[in-house]
Amino acid sequence: MRYVAFAFALALMARAAWAQPEGAGSDAGSAAGSGSAVEPTTGGAGTAGTGMAGADGGTQQPTNPPAVEGPADKTEAELAAERLERTHHNPDEGFRFGSYGRVIAGTDLRGGKPEAIKIVAHAPRIVEPSYLELETSYGFITEHGVKIRPLVTLAFDGTLFHETGQFDAQPALRNMFVEAVMSPEWSAWVGSRMYRGDDIYLFDYWPLDDINTVGGGALWHKDLREQPADKPHFVEVAVHGGENRLQHPFQFQQIEVANPVQGATTVVQLNRQRLIASASAAYVTSPAGLGWGLKAKVHGELHELGAGTFKRDDGTFEKLPADSGILIGAELSAFDLENGKHGYRRHLNLYARYASGLASFDELAPPTTFGPDLKTNKANELTFGLAGNWDAAYGNMMIGALSRRFIDATGDSQDPNNGWEYAIDARPLGRFARDWFAGADVSYQARFPQGLNAITLRAEDPAAFQVAPMIVYSPVGPSAYDRPQLRLVLRAAHLNQAALDDYVPDDPRHRQAWQYFLGVQCEWWFNSSTYR
Repeated sequence: MRYVAFAFALALMARAAWAQPEGAGSDAGSAAGSGSAVEPTTGGAGTAGTGMAGADGGTQQPTNPPAVEGPADKTEAELAAERLERTHHNPDEGFRFGSYGRVIAGTDLRGGKPEAIKIVAHAPRIVEPSYLELETSYGFITEHGVKIRPLVTLAFDGTLFHETGQFDAQPALRNMFVEAVMSPEWSAWVGSRMYRGDDIYLFDYWPLDDINTVGGGALWHKDLREQPADKPHFVEVAVHGGENRLQHPFQFQQIEVANPVQGATTVVQLNRQRLIASASAAYVTSPAGLGWGLKAKVHGELHELGAGTFKRDDGTFEKLPADSGILIGAELSAFDLENGKHGYRRHLNLYARYASGLASFDELAPPTTFGPDLKTNKANELTFGLAGNWDAAYGNMMIGALSRRFIDATGDSQDPNNGWEYAIDARPLGRFARDWFAGADVSYQARFPQGLNAITLRAEDPAAFQVAPMIVYSPVGPSAYDRPQLRLVLRAAHLNQAALDDYVPDDPRHRQAWQYFLGVQCEWWFNSSTYR
C-alpha cells in the first residue's frame, strides 16, 4: 500500500510538471532518444547519444515544442514559439517530476489476453506489457557554480490490480544516482543507472549501448561552434565503469553451514560481480548552409566476471571459471535541423555492433549457454540496425530494421540457437483532422536457424507477418515522437508452420496460424532522463 500511496502522490505532482519542457536543448530540433542528435545548452555539458546526462540531470532534450493547428492568422512555427515561452523554466534548479508509461487493454478475439508475436530476439512492439516509471529529481547550483541533481526512478511492471485482484505490484529502482556538472566541459555521475544511447523505437531496443550497472562515469564535452547561436558542432567523450550481481546461482549463492554456537548459520558461498567498463566518443556537426546535421559515434565495452565455487544439491562443489567479453560498435546519424521550428523530427540512424563472449548476453540475465569449460568465449553476436522518422504536415512515418547473427557458447555448429534473423517494421500515419492520425504498423520477422526443426526434423525458417491498422490521437503535437498518444489498434499476425512449431504440440497456440489483438493503448513520456 505504501507504494500505491507514493505513486498517487507523485501522479498529482505531474499535473504541474506536465507542461514543463523535457530539459535544456536547442532550437536545432531533433527527437532525443529517437536516435537523433541534439544541440547542448549553451555553456553546459550536453550529449550526443553517449548516454551521459546533461546539465539538467537527464539526456539533452529538444526545446522545439510540438506544432498544432490554430487560427488561420498564425503559423505552426508561431504557435510553437508561444508554447515554448509559456513553458520556459530554468532546467538546472528546482524539483522536477517525470514519467514514462504505457498501458494496453484488449482481447485476442478468442476470449483471452493478447500476446506479442516474437520470432526474433527483438520483435516489433505492437503488443507489449504495461509499464510505468516515476522519476523525481531536484537540481541546485552550489556557491562554486557546480550544478548538482540527484535523480531517482521508481519503476513498476505490468502487474495491474485490475488484472490480478491483488495488491502485489513490486517496484524496482531503475535509477538512483547523483550527477554533477562542474564546468561547461566536464560532468560526472555516481549511482545506479540505466545508461543508454539512441534506440530503435519500433523494437523498443537500444542497438549500440544499453547498460544497467551500479557505478559511475564522466563526460568531456567540447563545443566547437564559433557563436552560441550556431548549429551543433561539438565533440564528446564519455567513460563509465560499474557492476551488477544477479540473485541467481550463476553469480550468487547462500548455503547453510554448521555453527558450533548456534547449530547452523547462513553464509555466502558464491559472490561474483559482473564488472562492465565502457567508453564512447561522438562527433556532431551541421555543415554550413545545410539543414541536416550529422553525428558519428563509436562505442566499446569490456565485461569481466570473477571465478567462484558453487555447491551442488548433492553436497559436492563445482568450480566456476572467470569469464570475459568485449563489445564494439558504431553509429552514423543524420538529423533535420531546419524543420525543428515546426515541431517536426526527422532522422535516419545506422548501427553496427559486434559482441563476443560474456558481452554477447544481456547483463540483466545469466548466459543461456556455456562451452564444455563452463565459459562463454565461443559465443558472439553481430548486429546491424536502422531507425528513421519523417514528420510532415500531412502525417509521419517511422521505420526500423534489425539484422542479427548469433552463435551460442556451445560450439555446436548445428545448434538451432545459431543463425541469422531479421525484422523490419514501418508505421505510416496520415493526419486526417487536428490531432488525429490513421494508418498501420506493418512488420515482418524471420529466423534462419542452423539446426533442424525439433518437431519435423527438417530445415525450416520460422517467420511471421503482422499488420496493425490504428487510429491515433496525439493532442500534444504532429511528430511521431510526441506524447502522450492514445491508440485504437487491430492487430492480425500470421505465423508460418515453422513459427507455430516453436510452441509444443499440446499448446493451443500451435494450431493458431492467425493471432489477433483488438484493443486500446496509451503511452506517455515527459521530463524523463531515459525515455524521450
